[in-house]
Amino acid sequence: MIACTGAVGFFLIGLAGATVYWATCVRSRSIARFATLIGGSHALGVLAQIPLLEFTSNHLVEAVVLSAGIIALGAINARIWPPRSALVDFSTQREQRRGNHLESSKFAGWRLDHMTPRTAVIVIFALVLLFSVLFNTLYTFMDIGSPWTSQYTSITPRILMAVGGFAGGVLFDLHRARYLGIVMFWMMLLSVGAMLGVEAGGPYAIGEVVYFLGSGVFMTFYTTVFVWIAQFLRAPDLWCSMGRALNNVTAIAIGAPALLMINLTSPIAVVVLLVPLIIGINALLFAAGMLDLHPRPRGGEAAGRTGQQVGMPGSAGNAAPGQAMAGDRMPAASDAAPVPAEDEMPAQPAVAEHVSEAAEHPTPDAAPSADNAAIDPEARLRDFAGRFSLTPRETEVLAAVTADERPLKHVAADMGISLRVLQRHLTSLYQKTGTQSRVGLTKLFWE
Repeated sequence: MIACTGAVGFFLIGLAGATVYWATCVRSRSIARFATLIGGSHALGVLAQIPLLEFTSNHLVEAVVLSAGIIALGAINARIWPPRSALVDFSTQREQRRGNHLESSKFAGWRLDHMTPRTAVIVIFALVLLFSVLFNTLYTFMDIGSPWTSQYTSITPRILMAVGGFAGGVLFDLHRARYLGIVMFWMMLLSVGAMLGVEAGGPYAIGEVVYFLGSGVFMTFYTTVFVWIAQFLRAPDLWCSMGRALNNVTAIAIGAPALLMINLTSPIAVVVLLVPLIIGINALLFAAGMLDLHPRPRGGEAAGRTGQQVGMPGSAGNAAPGQAMAGDRMPAASDAAPVPAEDEMPAQPAVAEHVSEAAEHPTPDAAPSADNAAIDPEARLRDFAGRFSLTPRETEVLAAVTADERPLKHVAADMGISLRVLQRHLTSLYQKTGTQSRVGLTKLFWE
């Protein structure tokens, strides 16, 4: 009876967890620190299990605590379920993006932004699968002969996984996930190196510290990427929790074969067998652009992307990045500087004349050519800054506010400045470029 009740309980908790993933997916566009939220939530969940596992020896107390926890989880699920209006907006946004390349303000540093949703989910699925096989094999190896008894339920590994998960979320949010692939690459190498170090006679403690920190980072990785990409797929409520499901299924499938392989062969042979996994992971990270700290359009994609930016007829979406399309979310009212009444508006002949002259006669420190600027976003930024005599800080603000449609408060948070300071820089940009709103500035920049 206890076993059957536990199985039903696990199933219901799984449904409750899927609800949380779904609610996060629907609200993902309005969450500034997306990966940090996920990593922090996982960290708190892992740490919350410690008191129950370590300090409740009475089964009746355990039953009461678990029952109270399940009731609280149900109440929270009822509160966080997306309202009808949020679901309608989410469905509308998905319909508008269907069939187009991926676009995201949170993961714009990925090569995935230039893939179709179907191609991207295949890459992500394969990447998470290979990482799951690797980490679960390493866990089986670490568990053999470890001095830490009951490893999975002891305090130290859980604290390490919590720290790794939260740290991974913070790192993933830096510069719009630019370092996500680099972090996962080094955690993979360090985890494999820790296993070799233990086998070479090194202390188990160091190997396990490295491994469990890496496991926490991986936990945040597979959760974040699937919750993010689900919004582009046909069944987002299914795909948003696929990362957790895929890792759990892999753990079940790989456990016994990995244990048998380790018992029958030498650790060096295990490493040799892991080499194809490592090569495959590196290939997928490279294909997704996650190892490129300065991603740029490649090959024929440059022309297509340029067409999108300047609004060429026939391109996928005739709006520049950051310019709202029909039916899409327009920038918030706070995104634009207040426009004075027509009779109060100061004359700006000098600004208009400066814009005209700058467009026809670029300054010497501008980019070499408009063609290069159209293909290379950094060259375009330098060219624009040179034409309108922007300061380095104004150039940084320009790049941030024209990259996507995030609210200004999120842009300011990412830049580490206050909203008031950001708006002051924007006002200066509007005066120098002769524009009056964020939409106008974005259109001028990309066209």
